[in-house]
Amino acid sequence: MQAVTTVALLRKREGMSSPLFSKYWRDVHGMLATRIPGFRAYVQYHLEAPWPLAGNEHSSPDSSLHGIAVVDFDSEEKRGGLADSEVAGLIREDEINLFHSSLLYNLPGGADSLLQQTTEEAAQPHHHFLLLRGASAAGEQALRQVLQQHPSLRQLRSFALDRGDAGQWKTPGVDNQLSDDNQFDLMLQITGDRRLSSETIEHAVQTLSPALARVRLYPVRAAYAMVSNGRPTHLGLRGLDVLQTIQATGADNQLDARLLQCLYGVAP
Repeated sequence: MQAVTTVALLRKREGMSSPLFSKYWRDVHGMLATRIPGFRAYVQYHLEAPWPLAGNEHSSPDSSLHGIAVVDFDSEEKRGGLADSEVAGLIREDEINLFHSSLLYNLPGGADSLLQQTTEEAAQPHHHFLLLRGASAAGEQALRQVLQQHPSLRQLRSFALDRGDAGQWKTPGVDNQLSDDNQFDLMLQITGDRRLSSETIEHAVQTLSPALARVRLYPVRAAYAMVSNGRPTHLGLRGLDVLQTIQATGADNQLDARLLQCLYGVAP
């Protein structure tokens, strides 16, 4: 069996504030998604506004992303729950409350790769997502080499979006269509400390060919692990407000596996 990944590129519903979007996606929609069978890992990345890069002057502000979700599965068979389970139907019904657009790239095995992973972890890791369209293979390689040489890099993960199927997820009332303004070939997830800044990544992007059709750089405001090692996390079961309240009170017994099994039928 070969592990596979699904990447979701998300835009919030028009008129919805960013704080409300983040809260609803994490504590309502996200907690429902943790019940989809087959997830090995599920992480939500809540995005800042895109970094102003040269060459993006003609991109529509309305096409900016507000969230990226990365879901890992142990096999293609395990990914079946994403489309066919009862929970997936409930997820679709809820998407209209949250998203203007939702593009899910089902990547085949080998289409995402961990290019670099250090044993040293950043005390407060900072994530960026770099989305590219039209870069040459040589340009992509040069970009990766520049990023991998930075001393603050902790992880570099590559997603070949052009190898993924983005046409399977259909939600009435939500835009699931690829367009010229939202289609990308490659996504890089860049993790480091504060020294690996948006400015630093912008300098690395300058190694690419000027014929690049589109590039977007998103700093990540917050990352939330909702499922880990095939089980919902405490955050994925309780929501951030409840979890912070439990932690502030010191009520460790509220995190007991027996209690969570009683309340939710599952425990981390």
